[in-house]
Amino acid sequence: MSQLPKPRAAAKHERSEQQDRRYFLKTTAAAGLTSLATTKVVSAADGSRQLTGAVIGCGGIANHLLGHFMETERCQFAAVCDVDSRRTAAFADRIEKTLGKRPDIYKEFERVLDRPDIDFVIVATPDHWHAPITVAACLAGKDVYCEKPCSHNILEGQAMVRARDKMDRVVQVGTQTRSAPHMQAARDFVRSGKLGVISKTRTFNRGQWGPTGFGKWSDQSPPKEVDYDRWLGPAPARPFNPKRFHGSFRWFYDYAGGILGDWNIHLQDIVMWTMDAPDPVSVSAFGGKYLIDDDRDTPDTLEVLFEFPATEDRPPLIHNYSAVLALSPYNHNAHTGVGIEFYGSDGQLYTNWDDGWYVAGAPKDFRKPEPWNPKRETRIESFEKPSTGRAYGLHANNFMDCIENRQRPAASIEKHNKTCTAIHLGNISYRTGRRLYWDPVRVACFKDRELTIPDTGANQLLSREYRKGYGLPTV
Repeated sequence: MSQLPKPRAAAKHERSEQQDRRYFLKTTAAAGLTSLATTKVVSAADGSRQLTGAVIGCGGIANHLLGHFMETERCQFAAVCDVDSRRTAAFADRIEKTLGKRPDIYKEFERVLDRPDIDFVIVATPDHWHAPITVAACLAGKDVYCEKPCSHNILEGQAMVRARDKMDRVVQVGTQTRSAPHMQAARDFVRSGKLGVISKTRTFNRGQWGPTGFGKWSDQSPPKEVDYDRWLGPAPARPFNPKRFHGSFRWFYDYAGGILGDWNIHLQDIVMWTMDAPDPVSVSAFGGKYLIDDDRDTPDTLEVLFEFPATEDRPPLIHNYSAVLALSPYNHNAHTGVGIEFYGSDGQLYTNWDDGWYVAGAPKDFRKPEPWNPKRETRIESFEKPSTGRAYGLHANNFMDCIENRQRPAASIEKHNKTCTAIHLGNISYRTGRRLYWDPVRVACFKDRELTIPDTGANQLLSREYRKGYGLPTV
């Protein structure tokens, strides 16, 4: 059995947002949130019921997740499902080799959900299938581990939350960094108040695509092993193209949200989780395909500004996401690939996957300025090594703990959907070419801060037109 640290299950009744904001600056690092990595994991080897799972969507991330789930020795897999029979065969072979029993193979996820012996499903399909399958799974009484981002659009995410609430299911989203010990330690540091007043945060990506990207490919017939109509599902009918399919589907708005939905969903989730950020007041995005000449319809260069409202603990918060996907590898170093930054009056915290986290100190109290001291301004206050590799196993264990005790998981659909809503608004702003003002109560975009002029074009992108036979289940 893998010797993973033992995570704590989430609190049964989450604090109200008002209570949580009061907690924000009163908590010390020593008395802060208990790390998921330090508390008890009950495994099947300890005598608990072994859970039965199924994998729906057998691509690369599912292959990674499957290994971590099997390492826990807390579950078996009775079924695998994918529209590509090559993938299900490979998954079935791996499960049989590792666990000693071959799972059943399906192309239709509905047949998996009909099985009474399935406790949970891992939904690791392309993004445009996440919500329909997760909603259907909840309505069928299954618990769900859904890969990020949870939805293709804003109204889908709200339907997922309603389905979870209606059926009282456990829905964990695959933003595994919430379970990374070094990310939790960085969050505790920020929430301790040691950075002072935080008014800005930043996340960024620096990619290394060449000028031709993934190229331009002709449409062709789909592989004989693939049910392509079912792969398209809710998305518009289009000829099969290998670059709109496995691996690169995420660069097309029909199926996903580009770099915002692929990467910034992880990064901004840490920011919004740490800052207890509510829905944004406004979102403004601009960029384009300036550098890469391929068939994608999502940008290679992007800047997004999110304006979050003030709370009783802090002033309004500005969050900036910055992405450029065509840097030369010779311009790349450990601190330019991906990152999360918190800017406080008393210091700045930086964290990412590979470098852990550190804090650069600044004057102790910006309201009482002292003579400039370069040593103090560049002082490194804290450092924690990365632990992202362990996060997948910890996240899986947390999910299975919550299946057993019916508590909320580390990355619950309710919390994740706030981040996902902000990400979708960023893409809508980019696609409409204007700043959006968001009303979470009316679930609508407006053209003015007073929320009196509806933005019809933006509001049309809050959902999508579903192909006949592939609509979102009604909750």
